[in-house]
Amino acid sequence: MGRILANLISYILHPLLMPTLLLLILLFFLPQSLQPVYGRIALMIILLVFITTFIIPALSILGLRSTMTISSMKLRNRSERVIPFTFITIFYGITTYLFHSKIEINDLILSIFIGASFLVAVLTIITIFFKISVHAAGAGCMVGFLLSIALIFPEHNLMWALVTVVLLSGIIMSARLYLDAHTPVEVYSGFTLGLFISFFSLYFLV
Repeated sequence: MGRILANLISYILHPLLMPTLLLLILLFFLPQSLQPVYGRIALMIILLVFITTFIIPALSILGLRSTMTISSMKLRNRSERVIPFTFITIFYGITTYLFHSKIEINDLILSIFIGASFLVAVLTIITIFFKISVHAAGAGCMVGFLLSIALIFPEHNLMWALVTVVLLSGIIMSARLYLDAHTPVEVYSGFTLGLFISFFSLYFLV
């Protein structure tokens, strides 16, 4: 039962879903951070983010699995992670480019995707030499971005959003450790990397 729950958590809180989840949190807790987009347009942009940062990368991994380039969708082997991570970096870069040149968004959202794209690129490079928890990095990324946004907008109370994301991060990391998918060093280093890159990229770019 424990492994079923841990696997369910790993799927529901997949790192590729972090950009979509972050924008949904901002839409709910701090909608003014998404200006000049509002309401239905904001939801359409979030849908675009979901497609470009989750659906398309997931399909690319499925394609690699169908051609036997990788042995598992879970990417357990470090050596098999490099090609999928490279594709994901490209997709995140394309999303960032679309936001920069084709869609009218503010500097905050653009900086979030610049930071996220940089994080994925760094994870790809690290993966060549060392297996690191991408789930934990995604969790750290969420915490770092929200912490930075809370400092940028001190007049808005993001305490509950931060508390929620910190708790989810703990759940994600606990699930990865319970499944023995990563060692503690791989989990904690992933979280720390995601936290620092997301916090400083947003805090200094905006």
